[in-house]
Amino acid sequence: MKRICTLVTGLLLLAAVAGAQTISPVIVEYREKARGSFQIYNDSFVPLAVVLEPRSFTANGEGHPAYRALDAEIKVELSSKSFRVGPQQTYTVFYNAMSERLPAWFTIYASITGPQTPTGIKLVLELPHTVYLLTKQPLARESVVFHRAECVAATKQIEAEIENRGKEFSRVQEVEVVSSSGKKDFAGFPLFPGQRRMLTLDWDESGEPQRIILRFEKFKVESPLRPVARQEAKQAAK
Repeated sequence: MKRICTLVTGLLLLAAVAGAQTISPVIVEYREKARGSFQIYNDSFVPLAVVLEPRSFTANGEGHPAYRALDAEIKVELSSKSFRVGPQQTYTVFYNAMSERLPAWFTIYASITGPQTPTGIKLVLELPHTVYLLTKQPLARESVVFHRAECVAATKQIEAEIENRGKEFSRVQEVEVVSSSGKKDFAGFPLFPGQRRMLTLDWDESGEPQRIILRFEKFKVESPLRPVARQEAKQAAK
């Protein structure tokens, strides 16, 4: 019984530490060079050790990032690489960043370690602060191309494939699907240079989807939605 109580106490401590840490802001954009900062807040009642590591990443067609060591062309200077954050305290990290080639992007990961539990478990939590270094040249509307935009009745999903043929990074602020009975908004996403991005959106509205619209900061791109069977959609995605 004592062992079970110890295990439960340890798990509760881990849950409390994991849910009480935040980093802010999570995503920032700068033109050419960055001179920024972010904060790590410890809302728990135990001190935490923090180690920072900048990493480069590449996003695949579904938008999932694959991380690697920081590219040599990106230079990041941190005010501190390791420190401790006391209970109920906030720590601010300052940094300068530049890249030999633009646009560029990287993530500063904060590895946060709490105290060891009575069962010997030590939790390590990673929180990201992602930085984009952009050019002053915006992405041209003509660089964004729809390869397909379909409504799959069998799965009640909308599938679209978009390509950024330009050399600039941009961000879709919002995705809007217009139907015969109204419209529905979906969250936006980053669109990287040369990326061919796949979208799969669940459709639970009563109306028939008719058109999909990608809203950027200064322009929009849209396409009609073509109804297709499930098998046809699979073949188009290959």
